[in-house]
Amino acid sequence: MRTATQDIHGNPNEMTFGVQILLIANIAAYAIEHLLGFPLSRYGALQVGWWTTYGVWQLLTYQFIHQGFGHLLSNMMGLYFLGPETERTLGTNRFFALYFLSGILGGLGWSLLSPYGSCVGASGAIFGVLGAYAALYPNRELVLIFFPFMPIKAWVFVLLIGLYEFVNTLALGVGGHIANAAHLGGGIVGYIYATVIGRPDILHKMKERFRPREKPPVSRAEIDRILDKASRQGLHSLTSRERDLLKRAGKQ
Repeated sequence: MRTATQDIHGNPNEMTFGVQILLIANIAAYAIEHLLGFPLSRYGALQVGWWTTYGVWQLLTYQFIHQGFGHLLSNMMGLYFLGPETERTLGTNRFFALYFLSGILGGLGWSLLSPYGSCVGASGAIFGVLGAYAALYPNRELVLIFFPFMPIKAWVFVLLIGLYEFVNTLALGVGGHIANAAHLGGGIVGYIYATVIGRPDILHKMKERFRPREKPPVSRAEIDRILDKASRQGLHSLTSRERDLLKRAGKQ
């Protein structure tokens, strides 16, 4: 995957610090387990019922463990192509918060819903980056490497992936071989996080929409008409609207 303005191989000169650190950490963890033979999964995979063994660290460590090279490659490609621009917009500290918050809450949701199994991989965090990218750049066109001739808008791409994960969660259950619930949860967290942090214009529009509008001032001519009616016919003759107008006029 790449943006329509990026070269298909990416541009190392545009790489950001946070993305570099995460790429190195994930690749190093893969090498330690699959090349050096140290069983990180035994100690760091997220287990159902992790709270019974006080394994709270698993919510963090599972994000750096991958089942195979294809699993690692797909996650790191998403981070490589969409992570730098997201980090530049949010800032490195907020990008780290986005990444780990998406991974932790996605994994937490999966572990609470899943009846069995274990979960590994950075997919929940990567889906958080995808969700954030769609929130920050909804109309940015992406060119998919596996379907390179049709650009697709970021919000459409993420929506389609989200629907795919949702359908699979319903069809396969949360305890399947692929932790679709963690993917879906991470994407939702990332979208909300970026909307709150990176798109204050959206929040401003929402506040303006729900903010009670101030009523226009009552004209002097309208006040005179109501007072004249009250003096001729008595206060009981005034309608509820006219009484309200008199109260508003008294506050002006």
